Amino acid sequence: MTSKKNRSDINGSVCLSPSTGVAPQTFAAAIQFFTAAQCLLHQNIQPDDEVTDNSKFDFIIIGGGSAGCVLASRLSEVKKWKVLLIEAGSHPPIESAIPGLTGAVFGTKNDWKYFTENNKVIDQALLNGSVYWPRGKMLGGSSSINAMFYVRGNTYDYQRWYDAGNKDWHPKIVANYFEKAESLQDQKLLKDPSIRNFYGRNGPLTVNTFNGTYRDASKKVLDSWDEIGIKTVDDLNKANVLGSGISRVTAGDGRRASTDYTYLNPVRNRDNLYVLTDTLVTKVLIDKETKVAEGVEVERNGAN
Repeated sequence: MTSKKNRSDINGSVCLSPSTGVAPQTFAAAIQFFTAAQCLLHQNIQPDDEVTDNSKFDFIIIGGGSAGCVLASRLSEVKKWKVLLIEAGSHPPIESAIPGLTGAVFGTKNDWKYFTENNKVIDQALLNGSVYWPRGKMLGGSSSINAMFYVRGNTYDYQRWYDAGNKDWHPKIVANYFEKAESLQDQKLLKDPSIRNFYGRNGPLTVNTFNGTYRDASKKVLDSWDEIGIKTVDDLNKANVLGSGISRVTAGDGRRASTDYTYLNPVRNRDNLYVLTDTLVTKVLIDKETKVAEGVEVERNGAN
């Protein structure tokens, strides 16, 4: 009969199982490997550029979010243009890069922590009738905190905007810009000519599909929708977001493909691109006579 004192207890601090020493070394090496693995997710963090009062720029972009990082990258392609990107938050934490740890960024300094106002009509089953609305406060903005779903949208909406007089929003024009941005990397989808030719393949933004541990369960859900008329499609974007299916995502090689990572980081060494983080724009300065914006006031390190 074994006494409690001599039992091995994985929940305790002592393991009395006989060992030649190899097993403990193996477990220790595995833990060390996984601890060090986070270093493989290179963030390419660069210090802020030197910007002084009254510095002049051709473009000042307020907010280094999903759109701001793209703008900074595209505008700075023109070497004669001097571009400044100002972001209120800081660099994304390592948790932002790891798809499975998205929730760890919620409620932190990298989140604006918005809550919707209670209008006494909707969401009344929630506490205070208010919905938590996480939004990224860091380079990449909400592309660094969202669930990474990649949905082009329904062409009918773009057609309505075009019909309303916005001629740059014709569905065919929008599709061309989607393709320019995209880099489809799902190897299975690339073997389907109709899907391969629908997406762009040379853009900076990774478009992929997450590996699924519970795909059998997902298939049962899709089958149930199929039975009630919501047909399962091979690709939701190609089907104009009509039907049901497995979503595409902006992630690849085990990490999130935020606009900070895909658009801004690769061009940070451009001589005409300046980036300031942890800098809040408090006022846009507008010329009283010309009504043209001529500068900004900011709050940085607690000072204006």
